[in-house]
Amino acid sequence: MESTGKYWIPVFNVLEDSCNITLAHPKYVKAIRGKKTDKKDAKWIADLFKHDLVAGSFMPPLPIRQLRDLMRYRFKLTNFSSSEKNRLQNSLTVSNIQLGNVVSDTFGISSMNIIDKLLDNPLDTSFETAIYNSKSVEVTNAP
Repeated sequence: MESTGKYWIPVFNVLEDSCNITLAHPKYVKAIRGKKTDKKDAKWIADLFKHDLVAGSFMPPLPIRQLRDLMRYRFKLTNFSSSEKNRLQNSLTVSNIQLGNVVSDTFGISSMNIIDKLLDNPLDTSFETAIYNSKSVEVTNAP
């Protein structure tokens, strides 16, 4: 089987338990130039395989592949979250709201309360917000 794009994955997943599959990189089973068709490509790959000229790609066991998929997805979500936090921080900076100068964590409970209050009524500059600490609750008045 030629590993082109992601088209081979479902076929590989279905057949891996019942067949001995050799997964080949397209670069190493490239057919001769000319009119290419799927039929000609399949015949060419079959001829190469018959003469033991197809070097199979390494495929880790199923549990390792599943773990890789989960880790890649987690990495993607982490990057997405970081990107959105950076976008919010940039929006605050462009809006002349310097929460980073007042609080240690721009995405903590206190600063999110301030942002929520600002979003509720952007023109209201006098408000109370609760700042939560692990031991006590303190209310401060903002000018």
